[in-house]
Amino acid sequence: MDKELEETLDKTVTFKVGDMMTYGVMSEDGNELLAAITGFGMDIRFNMRLINSLADAEATANAMADVFYQALMEQLLAEKGDVVKQGAP
Repeated sequence: MDKELEETLDKTVTFKVGDMMTYGVMSEDGNELLAAITGFGMDIRFNMRLINSLADAEATANAMADVFYQALMEQLLAEKGDVVKQGAP
């Protein structure tokens, strides 16, 4: 590992609770989050050099949805695999 990267990774950062960001999906009744992305110092970046149309934006959003779907399925199988097996023919 290069020395500059190693020094960067060794640094400690402190955040205030109010600095935590949350993006989420609410349940139908609006009382609970079905899913949430939370963290301190989150940085969401889009490569605007490559996103030049509504079609590009939609493709990017759909690809991100696929990433989260895969993560959800992995967690569902790990935590509730028996439920998934019951739904299979």
